[in-house]
Amino acid sequence: MTKFSGEVGVVETPFPTGALVPKAETGVVTFLQKYPEFDGRDVTIAILDSGVDPRATGLETLCDGKTVKVIERFDCTGCGDVNATKKVKPDDKGYITGLSGRQLKLTSEMIANNTAANGEFRLGLKRFYDLCPSKVRENLTNARKLKEWDGPHKTAIAEISRKINEFDAQNPDTSKLSWDKKLIKEDLDNTLDMLNAYEKYYPDIKTAFDCILYETQNGWQAVIDISEKGDLEKALHIGEYTKTHEIKNVDDYLSISVNVHDEGGVLEIVGMCSSHGTHVASIASGNHASNDLNGVAPNAKIVSLTIGDGRLGSMETGTGLVRAVMKIMELCRTGRKVDVINMSYGEHSHWSNCGRIGELMSEVVNKYGVVWVASAGNHGPALCTVGTPPDIAQPSCIGVGAYVSPQMMEAEYALREKLPANCYTWTSRDPCIDGGQGVTVCAPGGAITSVPQFTMSKSVLMNGTSMAAPHVAGAIALLISGLKQRKVAYSPFSIKRAICATATKLGYVDPFAQGSGLLNVEKAFEHLMEHDKAAENMLRFSVRCGPNNAKGIHIREGVLKKPYEFNVNIEPVFFNDTEAAPKDKFNFNVRLNLISSQPFVQCGQFLDLCYSTRSLAVKVDPSGLPAGVHRAV
Repeated sequence: MTKFSGEVGVVETPFPTGALVPKAETGVVTFLQKYPEFDGRDVTIAILDSGVDPRATGLETLCDGKTVKVIERFDCTGCGDVNATKKVKPDDKGYITGLSGRQLKLTSEMIANNTAANGEFRLGLKRFYDLCPSKVRENLTNARKLKEWDGPHKTAIAEISRKINEFDAQNPDTSKLSWDKKLIKEDLDNTLDMLNAYEKYYPDIKTAFDCILYETQNGWQAVIDISEKGDLEKALHIGEYTKTHEIKNVDDYLSISVNVHDEGGVLEIVGMCSSHGTHVASIASGNHASNDLNGVAPNAKIVSLTIGDGRLGSMETGTGLVRAVMKIMELCRTGRKVDVINMSYGEHSHWSNCGRIGELMSEVVNKYGVVWVASAGNHGPALCTVGTPPDIAQPSCIGVGAYVSPQMMEAEYALREKLPANCYTWTSRDPCIDGGQGVTVCAPGGAITSVPQFTMSKSVLMNGTSMAAPHVAGAIALLISGLKQRKVAYSPFSIKRAICATATKLGYVDPFAQGSGLLNVEKAFEHLMEHDKAAENMLRFSVRCGPNNAKGIHIREGVLKKPYEFNVNIEPVFFNDTEAAPKDKFNFNVRLNLISSQPFVQCGQFLDLCYSTRSLAVKVDPSGLPAGVHRAV
């Protein structure tokens, strides 16, 4: 006890730093104590989000302090794309004319290192504000407006206002103005209106940055004239991120990198449209000096795939999602395997059980073996509020609800008293509209951890299923890291089945919010090891219900006074089914004992299933049930 002023007694209590990035709730802490080498090594997590800052605290390197953590950065939205098809040669003095019209003085290094056969340079032009998060854009606009605009603009307004006042004083009766004086009066008034309009639309009249691209022996080199004065000595000189892992800062610590596509035809500048993606990556895989502040899998690598379009206020687009999935497939095909995807993005879709994007999501899971983890959404507590993903045509994704523990309440939210653990009120609830299960498990849905440098803050509190999903993605990285080191075969299907079977059921928590329960990493690993030879490890069961081929049975409309009968089709589907060995398909046979969890759902007791579709009739009799919601599995 420490005394202050001889009156107040204070008990010195250590700060619960472990609850800032919660890991104990799901058994991550005990798992890493038991298996310290299963810390995410040899595992890559793709973050489909707003972009990850490789210079954020904890995202610089892996646990060895040397190896780069963020190994790839791509902007899949097209927001950072620069058309670089224009080719020019410098004049005798080393000048070229940029697409902005400015004269650009090439440096001696640029001329010497250019390996183009004819010494050509590629030109592009980029409006920098397209790459900036709204906060940085606002700060840049205000700073430059104050420095470059306000003084001259106010002087011009004062001068034109003075002329208007002088004119009015000399011509008090405007009805008697001559034609010439009417033109003078109109010109003065229009000039003042124009100056006021320019004040309102100031951000839209800023110039853009000239971009120069040229090829060297070590790959493409980009030069971005951030001074807007043509002095390329002061420009950003940056190589391709995949080869060099170079990051450069612009103004308020905005980290950018570049990629080059189409043999130099497209320069891709990768920034960030918000701090969200960096926070998500820090939860999944942050590596800090203090283990308490680490992410769940501190030794996992990160691939940053930006799907939030800065031109749309960070909204994702179908084009961005498709490009991200195609990039993951490309990485997998070229030996740079992505093991886990985290997508803390999404919203409700009008038709979630069909569409090309959902098909691609399922393909990257079913064919390429990537485990896809998605936030369930923050639209609870109403039922059927699960977003897309995880609500897609096939139950390929692992949907995550948000859980809060008493320790989180104390450390993150500074509550005066700790309440019992629960799911957040706003976490989205099952079922999907077609009766499928969207929430697979729940996990801690809040953290105080790293954000990009442009925020001028080392860490911030964020909460949502966006924070719960990367916790599960990091936990799955731990599982895969252990399985790889133990040389145990696995598939996305066996991973999902294991975390569902071993999750801790919270009896006092809304079952529609928690899915199978709270994630339990250690038990999931034990399950995977115990059932490593199970016949169904490398396959999933495609279940289709009723005439619309729904993922489940959902009866909601009207007064239910009679029994209903549904035809349910069950089909085993192997991992990468078209390439699966015919012998495995031929030898597959499981005999199932079907048991309903509630008496109002009835079906046959036994089902012998080979590699073919089997049908069975399921009877649902809600006529004797009391008012309210009822669920059976």
